[in-house]
Amino acid sequence: MTTLTEDDVLEQLDAQNDLLSFMTTANNILLQGIKRFLPSLFVNNDEEIVEYAVKPLLAQSGPLDDIEVALRLIYALGKMDKWLYADITHFSQFYQYLNEQETIPGFADDITWDFISNVNCITRNATLYGALKSMKFADFAAWSEVRFSAMVKTAMTLAVTAILKELTP
Repeated sequence: MTTLTEDDVLEQLDAQNDLLSFMTTANNILLQGIKRFLPSLFVNNDEEIVEYAVKPLLAQSGPLDDIEVALRLIYALGKMDKWLYADITHFSQFYQYLNEQETIPGFADDITWDFISNVNCITRNATLYGALKSMKFADFAAWSEVRFSAMVKTAMTLAVTAILKELTP
């Protein structure tokens, strides 16, 4: 499994033009981060344990290839803060919700605002969240959907990178 650099993450997320493709990419990146973090929970660099026990668990179609299962395990072992668990779960659930929709909302839609308003990595950044909030609720003369959508995408990208930093083993 290759390790993504922060630049790789930023490039991949920036290349996405719609909300569903963004969330699909973000979900895949977060799963990679979780899978990179998991081996540090099990062993103290014992190559035999990694090869014969951990790798099969993390393999494609292995039990820990599911983001929700892996996340619950990390949280249950006490290796993740509650806010981080909530943020990754929120990303995963929003991604699943978008996959079930016939019409995909945009970055500037109310459902996306509800999503970002519940992501700790975004709401804890008072400057960023305040700018988003003031633009979201500004009068129409100051509000530009394109500009707001770009800010929302940036906020979501920053949230993904912040989560990945927390998942560094």
